[in-house]
Amino acid sequence: MKLRLFIFKLIFVLVLGFIASCGETMPLKEYKDASSLREKAIKYELQDYSKEEFDIAEANFSEAVILIDENNSKEAKKLADLLTTASNSYQTVLTEGLPKYAEFLKEEIDLEREYSKDIKAYKIDKENYELAELNYINGVEALGLNNYEDAVNYFLQAKKFHYKAYFSTKGIFDESAKNIKEAEENIKKMEELEKSSSIIN
Repeated sequence: MKLRLFIFKLIFVLVLGFIASCGETMPLKEYKDASSLREKAIKYELQDYSKEEFDIAEANFSEAVILIDENNSKEAKKLADLLTTASNSYQTVLTEGLPKYAEFLKEEIDLEREYSKDIKAYKIDKENYELAELNYINGVEALGLNNYEDAVNYFLQAKKFHYKAYFSTKGIFDESAKNIKEAEENIKKMEELEKSSSIIN
């Protein structure tokens, strides 16, 4: 997803510079608006939450980019219309998708919180655990206020910190279990050696 966003931002900068060089007849504002909304929809991977609207937005945006490449100032009105249609559809994707995505993330994190508690991450990796919980609380609050984009961002942060807390704790327990197993194996070997020695004597 990061590579896709990087490519999109690179294209955005190149096309934006091209539009600016074409003069005032080209709809610079409309392109900025559509590109910004598109970037958000892709960033949050909302394509499947409102697929029909996303496809409409992409079709109009792609056609607009082709017109920009052709540098045909006579098509400025058509270009503006395409970009406006794309913006409206991208906005619909965000409006419909963000609440669903926020709820989905909350459900995921509710499970991850249980995993972190069960493994006692709050004792072993207190810093990451508390950061996770703080972001979770902020996310729930934002969700309750219908600030869905804020909720998504908080939940994504909570997910990241719970992941760190869980696996750092698990790593410590796994290492401890490994050391205990090695110690038990060494004790067993020593006991076997003692038995062998007693038999010989």
